[in-house]
Amino acid sequence: MEHFRTEWNELVKESVLQRFHLWQQRGNESPTAWVTELIEYLNLVGVELPSSELVELLVSQICPENGKDHPSLWKFLHQALSSRLIFPLQLLSLLASKVFIRRHSQPRGYALFLPLLAQHAFNFNPIASVSCNNKIIKSIDSVLHFSETFKIHDLELGHVFVLFFFNIIIALIDSTLNDWGFQVTFNEISCLVPTSNQYMEIDHNLTQKFKRGDYHEQIRKRNAITALEVLERLSESRKATILLQSVLFNMPENFNCLVQRLQFIESLELASSELKLVNQVLRKVSAKLRGVSHFDYSLNKHQVVGMILDGGSCKTLLKCNYKSCWVPFDIYMEHAMDSRQIFIKSAIDVVTEGIKTYQIFNQASWHDTFLALWLSALRLVQRERDPPEGPIPHLEARLCMLLSIVPLAIVNVLRDDSEQNSSTASVPLKSEYKHETKSNGSVKLGLTSSVQVLGQFSGLLCPPALVVDAANQAARKAASFIYNSMNEKGESFTNVHANANTKTGGNLRHLIVEACIARNLMDTSVYFWPGFVSTSVMSLSDSSPLEKSPWLTFMEGTPLSNSLINALTVTPASSLEEIEKLYYIALNGSEVERPAAAKILCGASLSRGWYIQEHVVHYVVKLLASPEPHSHSGTWGLLVDSMSMLSAVLRGVSCVDTVHILSLHGVVSESL
Repeated sequence: MEHFRTEWNELVKESVLQRFHLWQQRGNESPTAWVTELIEYLNLVGVELPSSELVELLVSQICPENGKDHPSLWKFLHQALSSRLIFPLQLLSLLASKVFIRRHSQPRGYALFLPLLAQHAFNFNPIASVSCNNKIIKSIDSVLHFSETFKIHDLELGHVFVLFFFNIIIALIDSTLNDWGFQVTFNEISCLVPTSNQYMEIDHNLTQKFKRGDYHEQIRKRNAITALEVLERLSESRKATILLQSVLFNMPENFNCLVQRLQFIESLELASSELKLVNQVLRKVSAKLRGVSHFDYSLNKHQVVGMILDGGSCKTLLKCNYKSCWVPFDIYMEHAMDSRQIFIKSAIDVVTEGIKTYQIFNQASWHDTFLALWLSALRLVQRERDPPEGPIPHLEARLCMLLSIVPLAIVNVLRDDSEQNSSTASVPLKSEYKHETKSNGSVKLGLTSSVQVLGQFSGLLCPPALVVDAANQAARKAASFIYNSMNEKGESFTNVHANANTKTGGNLRHLIVEACIARNLMDTSVYFWPGFVSTSVMSLSDSSPLEKSPWLTFMEGTPLSNSLINALTVTPASSLEEIEKLYYIALNGSEVERPAAAKILCGASLSRGWYIQEHVVHYVVKLLASPEPHSHSGTWGLLVDSMSMLSAVLRGVSCVDTVHILSLHGVVSESL
C-alpha cells in the first residue's frame, strides 16, 4: 500500500490532470459525468476516498499561483462534495487559505468560494479511515498552522473543525470591514487574513469608487455584500454557537480575538446610508456572537422544582467534558432538527455509527463516549426548552432524540458488540485482541457510570415545562420502588401514575433512566444511587394520593367513551400490550371505535411515549399501509372502508413535530 501511495504523486496525479484537461475541452458536459468517471477510475486503481491528495490537486488547479483559474472546476467541486469524493473541511480550509488573501486580485475566485462556504461550512462527517483522517489533518495544518498558532501538540480532526470555523468567522469579519473601507487590523494573529497592530481608518476613496461604478470595484462590492450575507447566515445557526462555545470553554484567551472585533463593530458610528445598512447587519451579527459568551446552561431564570442548582460546579464540569473531539455529536443532533429536511435514514442508525466511530477515533473510554453523547442530547433539549409558537419542530422532536433515539442507538451498540464477541469467542485470540473480548462488559459499565455522573450536571438536567410532570412521575416511581423495598411490600406500581400536583423534584436524568430501563439497558438497582431520590420524595411515597391510569381502565375492558378517549389521547401509553390492543381496535373495531383508536395512537403516545416510541411509530405506519380486511369488506373497497380511520391517522401525524419524529425514526418513506 505504501508503494501505491507513492505512485499517486506520479501516475495517478498525471492521469487525473489529463482527465481534467479533457473535460474542460469537452465544454458543456455535466459535472456529474466527470465525478462518476473519476470515482470509477480511483476505485479501479485502489485510491482511498475521500482522497486528501485529490483535494490538494484540485485546489492547485482552481487557485494556481499564476492567477489563471479554471471556472469549470468550480462546478466540479459542488458535485464532488455531494458525492463525498472529497472532504469538505479540507477543501474549504485549503481554498480559504488562498481566496481570502487574493480576494482583491482574484475577485472571481472569492465570489465562487463564498457560496461554497455558506453551503458546506457545517458539513463534518469524519467517517474516513484513521490514516486518511491523519493525512487530512496534516494537509490542513500545513497551510493554516493550527498546531503552531494554538499550541496544540496532538491535533485531532475535531480540533481542526472547531478552529477552522472560528477562523472563518474572524476572516469574514476582517475582510468585510476591510472591503467596506475600514482599514482595521488587530494585534492577534489570524490564520486566514494576516493582521498587525490595531488601528482604524475609513478609506473614503474606496467608498467613492463604489459609487463611481468602477468595474473591478463593483465586483469587489458584490463580493463584500455576499460575504456580509454569508457571515450573517453562519452566525445565526445554533451550530455556530456550539462551535464557538467550544473555543470559549477550552481557549478563552484565544476567544478574546473574536471579542475584540465585536467591540470594534459595536463602537462604529457610520454616516452614509449605505454604510449604515452594513453596520446594521454587523451589529446583528455581533449580537448573535455575543450570545455565545452569554449563553448559560445553569438556566437561573427558570424555576427549579425540588432541587438545588449549583451553576458553578456545572460550568466547571461542562468545561472539562466539552471537548472539541465530541463536537460532531452536537452538530449532527442540531442538523437533525433542521425542519427544511426530512431524513429517510433512521437517526438511530446514524447515531449508532457515530458512537462506534468517535469512540475508536478519539481513543476514548465507553464512559467518556456515552457521557459526551448524553451531554450533547441534553444541550439539544436545553437550547429549545421554551419553544415559541410556530410551524417549526421544537421540543418534542428534541426529547425524542434524548429519550428514544439515543437509547435505541446504545441498544444497537451493545447488540453489535455482543455479536462480535460471540463470533470470536471460539477463536484463539491474539494478544492485541484480548481487550476487545471484554468490551461488552465495559460498554455496559461505561453506560451506567455515564448516566450516574450526569447527576453532577444539574443545570442541564432542569426539565422544560413540557416534561416537569413526566420527570416528577419518574422520580415518584423510583421513590415508590425504594419505599416498597424498604418496607418489604410486594405491591406493583405499574400503570399507576403519580399525582401531577406532587412536587417530587424530578429531572431529565430520571427520564433518561426510565428510557434505559425500558430498553433493558439498566435495571431498577439504579434507583438506589445516592441522591437519585430525595428524602422529601420518600416521605410522600406512602401518603400521597395516586391517580388510576386511564390505560389501566382501558386494559380492563372499559369501552372507549369520550372522556376515556380524551384521557388516553393526552396520556402516553406505558407498555407494548396497550399499543397492540389499540392497533387492533383501529383495524377491526366498530365504525366509531376505529377512528377513535387511531386518534389515541397518534396522540401523546406518539409524541411523548419515549419508552415505547419505536413501537408506536411502527403501528402508525402499519395503519397508513393498506390493512388486510378482517371484519370489514364492503363493496366500496378497502380504502373507503378505512377512510375514517386513515383520516384520523393523517390528522394525528400532520403537525411538524410529529412528522419530524417519524423522520428521526426513519419511516417517512414507509409512510408515504
